[in-house]
Amino acid sequence: MPLRTAILSVLLLPVHSPRHSSPPTVSVLVDANIQYQEVDGFGCSEAFQRAYDIFGKDGLSPENTNYVLDLMFSEERGAGFTILRNGIGSSNSSASNFMDSIEPFSPGSPSAQPHYIWNHNNSGQFPLAQQAYGRGLQTLYGNAWSAPGYMKTNNDENNGGYLCGVSNATCATGNWMQAYANYLVQWARFYEESGVKVTNIGFLNEPQLDVTYASMLSDGTQAAEFIRVLAKTIKASGLDLKINCCDGVGWQEQEAMLPGLQAGPDPAVNYLSVITGHGYSSVPNFTLSTHLKTWMTEWADLTGDYTPYTFYENGGPGEGLTWARNIQVAFVSANVSAFLYWEGAENSTSNSALINMIGNTVVPSKRFWAFAQFSKFARPGARRVEATSTDPLLTVSSFLNRDGNVAIQVISAATTVYTIDLQLKGSDGKSWVQPYLTDNAHNLTQLSPFQMSREGTFTTSIPALSMVSFVVA
Repeated sequence: MPLRTAILSVLLLPVHSPRHSSPPTVSVLVDANIQYQEVDGFGCSEAFQRAYDIFGKDGLSPENTNYVLDLMFSEERGAGFTILRNGIGSSNSSASNFMDSIEPFSPGSPSAQPHYIWNHNNSGQFPLAQQAYGRGLQTLYGNAWSAPGYMKTNNDENNGGYLCGVSNATCATGNWMQAYANYLVQWARFYEESGVKVTNIGFLNEPQLDVTYASMLSDGTQAAEFIRVLAKTIKASGLDLKINCCDGVGWQEQEAMLPGLQAGPDPAVNYLSVITGHGYSSVPNFTLSTHLKTWMTEWADLTGDYTPYTFYENGGPGEGLTWARNIQVAFVSANVSAFLYWEGAENSTSNSALINMIGNTVVPSKRFWAFAQFSKFARPGARRVEATSTDPLLTVSSFLNRDGNVAIQVISAATTVYTIDLQLKGSDGKSWVQPYLTDNAHNLTQLSPFQMSREGTFTTSIPALSMVSFVVA
């Protein structure tokens, strides 16, 4: 059976909840009158030439290319991701998985006329952005892992090094801060002139790490120095670009950069729109010390195990239930406004992507369906609202969308079926409830709808080790 047919047939299966003589009953309260952070969206990246995988580099057919794009970016036919993180390349080579630079070779000095190159491809990411926008993308985040090597203290895009000109980073070639700001703005201008809007731009990725691939070191003070230059350059360019910083390797590491961004008579934080961090070395389970929006912009299971079909087996790092909880905790405990996995799709038998492509076979993982349980129903502009449960084995989150619909996510870590008594306050007369189920046997399965009482209550069952999203409309 072709994969697409197989998946669609699963979506039509009825739910069979485990039998239990006396299911425990849990009370869930959702109050849409108590509102928290705004949702900007969910998404992924296809950096380091992964975009080429989607466009058939390893045998994916044009039909399945469209299928993968729909799975990721179509609200109607897939998860409806609205944020794409494109890498701003720094390499003078396309070998391996390097990302092309728009200025591959040094112009000679920071003040020399730059020699920019634009190929309308950008390591496959430009056509990907076009396709994503055509399916409902709202936010394109251009993020550089490093400045070109000739702008850095180590004269290498890889292996760390600092941007020439920031504190404690003096180079014989001079101060490259303005040239790097011009470089980033030109990258965004090339996109815009070619019909694709870049909304957000960032200049660092995991600046705590000195690694063998594209990387650049920075502390908060050094980042602040460059942000002031970048902000002035953007203003002079006339482009409408928001600045993100700093994609720390972990949430604690990003927190540690904030004092440098907030210090001085001209705090760099005043020029930022979003604080960004990753989940690798420390997870997003607390609110960062900032008034700005925060995004979790990269995290994945990089252990090497391949668990695409498992929602829950033993709580492993690649399982769907694990990622459902990661997302929920990030929104509820860390107050993030966006959550991005590392790669959306790649030709690989690992968990570093949400969707595996193997030749012409497409395998959406349970992680993907866990993401879709959130992203499909908590749309940009929604507000997270108060949601509580009386049992720690059933955790909840909820979002009030702009159209008045309320999305409620219930995640069960229990090994038996539970009954929930749910009360919804502030639903503005909404009464119909549409549930969707993901577990080991179901992938975003649409269950039978039912009507909520006039008092805003309903009682239903939650299968063991599952996630159910209730959309109240």
